[in-house]
Amino acid sequence: MLHKITLIICSILMALFIFMPGIAHQGAQLGLEVFSKRLLPYLLPYLVVSQWLLYELYKKNKWQTHVGNSMKIYAIGAFGGFPTGAATISTLAQSSMINKRHASHLLGICHAPNPMFVVGVVGSQFLSSVSTGMVLMVIIHSINLLFLIILHIFIPMPTISKNEQLTNSNTSSFSEGIHQTASILLLVATTMVFFTTISTVIRESIVYIFDAIPNQITVFIYSFFEMTAGLEIAHQLFQAEALFPLLAVSILSFNGLSIHMQIMVLAKSAKLSLKPYVLYRLIHFLLFVGISSLFL
Repeated sequence: MLHKITLIICSILMALFIFMPGIAHQGAQLGLEVFSKRLLPYLLPYLVVSQWLLYELYKKNKWQTHVGNSMKIYAIGAFGGFPTGAATISTLAQSSMINKRHASHLLGICHAPNPMFVVGVVGSQFLSSVSTGMVLMVIIHSINLLFLIILHIFIPMPTISKNEQLTNSNTSSFSEGIHQTASILLLVATTMVFFTTISTVIRESIVYIFDAIPNQITVFIYSFFEMTAGLEIAHQLFQAEALFPLLAVSILSFNGLSIHMQIMVLAKSAKLSLKPYVLYRLIHFLLFVGISSLFL
């Protein structure tokens, strides 16, 4: 059944791209512009440092069998921004340095946007308030850390064995970090441009059929598929409206299909279950939007 649905979706997209090449090109250009302007400058330096630290810790086997290990993973993911957390967890799980059951739960917990993206883009550029961006960042991490505490109460971290292959590797931690950063950026850029293209094609197809659509539908389409593009479109259309701050928070919390697909790819590479991820993200969305509405 899933195979048939996938074939239908691919066939529809191929037809749309063939008959709407100009619109597809316009969507890809928008995706590249948003990636290079809004995301890359805030993501690249943090990714390099976080992945450099990650491989330095691996090579020295600086891991514990208690909550300190999860805190290191969380700190790396929170500093680098998604999907850094998922990439870190995937690498650890594939190296048998963390239990796969625990790793599946960490996928949904060690998941947060880059701090400079929240403060510098969402707070400063979209909401015109650095302090609001900092409040949003505190709320995001407070909820995630609460999840982490609950996880360690009910599912303790199992014993971790040393990985001699990583310890004896001659490759430098910095070069490993650069290589991993390039892989993550390629994944992010590809999914971001692809889903922004899909958003543009779908929107223009609806406009062609119905002549016009409400701005709310336009924002929903872009936000559903790609978070950063959704925030950009929402800012262009609703920045003067009183509802915009709550709209921006909802888009930031939902993340968009693009980011969820990035997590799915990384999780599947390590054969991790996505059920805990879906549950954590649903609860986080409800809590984050609800709490943030009190401060906006």
